Amino acid sequence: QTDAAGNVSTVASKTITVDTSAPSAPVINTIAGNDIINSSEQSSVITGTNEAGATVSLSIGGTTRAATVTGTTWSYTLVAADITAMGQGTETITATQTDAAGNVSTVASKTITVDTSAPSAPVINTIAGNDIINSSEQSSVITGTNEAGATVSLSIGGTTRAATVTGTTWSYTLVAADITAMGQGTETITATQTDAAGNVSTVASKTITVDTSAPSAPVIN
Repeated sequence: QTDAAGNVSTVASKTITVDTSAPSAPVINTIAGNDIINSSEQSSVITGTNEAGATVSLSIGGTTRAATVTGTTWSYTLVAADITAMGQGTETITATQTDAAGNVSTVASKTITVDTSAPSAPVINTIAGNDIINSSEQSSVITGTNEAGATVSLSIGGTTRAATVTGTTWSYTLVAADITAMGQGTETITATQTDAAGNVSTVASKTITVDTSAPSAPVIN
């Protein structure tokens, strides 16, 4: 500055940084292993990467959430309110990062599916015609129905067996080990189905009788 007498001051200086470049969009990693959130994954941790020094903001079901940032990675743990806000079906989660200078990135997006509804129990049809397995029916085929895209698991004599699924029907052919495991008399066979999202149904049960012992020869007087 120059005073009224014409004297010029020393020079004052200020160092500044010019950063007008927005960071790239943050990365959103695969969520819950396959981008499908099932009933057991409602508290999944969403993770991703970011520019060092940035903050990360998410939009989940229309609600803004702040991620926890550590260095160049970020994370956010889903809460019940997020699942409610997203609802069931297809949902898009978005994220932006804001760098240390305040520049906001473009939007990153991740399309996921929310399916937290367990399927109903599968149906077990009548076994061997009358739910009684006799000596000639030890290789009976157990059948039933299921939700499309599901897998079906049976418990026979305490042993887990995988059914063969075709569309909305399933089947399993008994083997000798199953008859041995069940023993003679009353037995309960159970089945569950697991849908494409990984939700497990309630248990279906079928009470049967195993009687593979032939009677002794009749007496001829």
